[in-house]
Amino acid sequence: MTSVTIPNSVTSIGDGAFQYCEGLTSVTIPNSVTSIGYRAFYECSSLTSVTIGNGVTSIGDWAFSRCDGLTSVTIPNSVTSIGESAFRGCSGLTSVTIGDGVKSIGDWAFSRCSSLTSVTIPNSVESIGDHAFVYCSGLEKIELNCKYIDFNFYDIKSTIKEIIIGNNVERIGEVFDYFDALQDVYCYAEKVPDTHWRAFVYSPIWDATLHVPGQSIDSYKITTPWNEFGKIVAL
Repeated sequence: MTSVTIPNSVTSIGDGAFQYCEGLTSVTIPNSVTSIGYRAFYECSSLTSVTIGNGVTSIGDWAFSRCDGLTSVTIPNSVTSIGESAFRGCSGLTSVTIGDGVKSIGDWAFSRCSSLTSVTIPNSVESIGDHAFVYCSGLEKIELNCKYIDFNFYDIKSTIKEIIIGNNVERIGEVFDYFDALQDVYCYAEKVPDTHWRAFVYSPIWDATLHVPGQSIDSYKITTPWNEFGKIVAL
């Protein structure tokens, strides 16, 4: 079996439904499906194309884990939770779009996606599990559109060169410490966010550039820890 089209009469894909289908290259999941079960497509190593319908609300634990051939995936806005290890070990994954409805990203969800270079976290996300991006050795850019940035990114601190922070951010915790490769931070908030004084501690921000709205440069220059950046320039 190389491809499968699931009919509109199906409302859920059960646990292990297509696991180990090593010849499967493409799958289309219709809007009628609301949930994708545990290990549903586990180790479908030839899977290169998957279309997830707009009715899916949850992607189960290990659902697409070790789908080495998968290069891109779009998670629709209907999805609210991405399970533990859902895309773990998808070593060919270069692009992932996380829908605006996602509230939680499980432990190890995108771990060992070594070809992933950037990821955007929408403002709907409330929690990111432990090790969600561990061993993503190619990850250099992360975009955060959350109001409150309090997640722990300790697994990707050594590779991230660029951080993009959306204009609706209100609070930033102690989250960007020890980002050894950091070169640029783009913060689109016109009002300086409430920021923990250790938000960038032990990150080389004295050699990095902070990009902020032109009308807000003076405010950032007098606010700790933003004023510790080597350069502060207008967006």
